[in-house]
Amino acid sequence: MEKLSSNEVIIDGWVYDLEKFANVHPGGASVLNVFGGNDVSIHYYMLHNHQILREKALEPFKLRKAKPTQTPFLLNTPAYKDLKARVKKAIPYPYATFEWYFKAFGILAISLYFEYSNLRNGFTFLNSSALGISMAMIGLCIQHDANHGAISPIGWVNRAWGYTQDWIGGSSLLWNHHHVLMHHAETNVLDNDPDVTTEIIRLHKSTTMYGYHRFQGMYTWFLLPLLPISWHFKEIYDLVAMSHCKKKISNMAYNDAKIALIFRTFFILRFYAIPLYYYPSFHTLACITNSLLIGGAYLGINFIISHNFEGVNPILTIYNQDKKDWARVQVESSSTVGGRTLGYFHGGLNYQIEHHLFPRISHVHYHKLQKIVMDWCNDYDIHYTYFDTIFENLISCYNHINRMGVEI
Repeated sequence: MEKLSSNEVIIDGWVYDLEKFANVHPGGASVLNVFGGNDVSIHYYMLHNHQILREKALEPFKLRKAKPTQTPFLLNTPAYKDLKARVKKAIPYPYATFEWYFKAFGILAISLYFEYSNLRNGFTFLNSSALGISMAMIGLCIQHDANHGAISPIGWVNRAWGYTQDWIGGSSLLWNHHHVLMHHAETNVLDNDPDVTTEIIRLHKSTTMYGYHRFQGMYTWFLLPLLPISWHFKEIYDLVAMSHCKKKISNMAYNDAKIALIFRTFFILRFYAIPLYYYPSFHTLACITNSLLIGGAYLGINFIISHNFEGVNPILTIYNQDKKDWARVQVESSSTVGGRTLGYFHGGLNYQIEHHLFPRISHVHYHKLQKIVMDWCNDYDIHYTYFDTIFENLISCYNHINRMGVEI
């Protein structure tokens, strides 16, 4: 890819001034900061329902022709345009509804109650377990929609709700860098998708196999609950270094990083320091750890089963000569499980196929999206993976991870 300044992006082979465009961006300026210095052609079509590039609107910000970017994908194909047209007709308002706001305020209230109860009355494992679940649900049901820009067409509304990620000890900036910039755009692309680029768990044949991988079918499930502990502390270094998932964070997001560090300091004081100051005991530390383990398991299991299962689309590289339709890859590298009830508690992320095709549609609409996507897949001969129950999905994920641990 052509070397870019932090205020530049590439869309369909042209370099644009992102910093100047941000001043007129309908969704707000700050949401664009994380994209600076990258080819965002995939993101443009993924995050907008446009059938074609809005060249007239972008023309004043065009700087020069870009050198070709290596990608394994075909973008904005006739098939994807057809799907977008079907969805736009069926769901004219893709943002949050009363149902979303009712659930969001309810989850926040429950989480605040258990956190306050622990401080007021002392820590118990029951309250700490409930707190861990409620924090995970904030991540799944609230911040996830917000940081995808799926709550409202008004930028500051999404930004405000997006900070709930920082409230639970994460970072909306790093989440967007990891999840939107990298994972969503290049799902299952080796080195570009951080969710499959790991040596601790071997998720694809291109990863060097070590002796310990033969046991990953067992140890993976014990690592997932530890994720929040890693996030809470390792990410401090990432925010200071302005680098995450082995990829530099755009300098346009420098102020966002400072805000994130303020939030993180507040979280560590609120979640760790103050409780241990008032209740200095091993029991308190155990209850805090319990919250983290339960929340981490809830989040980690939800995501690992979504893209790792028997028959998942093979891992791609940017050097693939046989380019594939981006929308087809999203379907064949993801799975959907259960229905609307499970979706209510999982932020709709059990509809992972629908979510990956339309991340800027609020999860309250995913149950309506499913039939549209399934019919479209049938029309274009695309394999749609569906599991009736989460248990079936878990077994398939376990079998896949087990196989990757021994298969050369």
